[in-house]
Amino acid sequence: MISMTFINRCLRILHIAKKPTRKELNEIVKVTGLGLVVIGSFGMIMYLIFTVI
Repeated sequence: MISMTFINRCLRILHIAKKPTRKELNEIVKVTGLGLVVIGSFGMIMYLIFTVI
């Protein structure tokens, strides 16, 4: 069962949290996209290397 202390802590965090600005959101999207491209490229290179061997 969930205690009232846990619920109060969750509500406090939700009250303190704020929505990101458009600039912050754009930076998050760019960094995430770059990470996906890097990891995907690394995976593709590894696939090609092991396919040739």
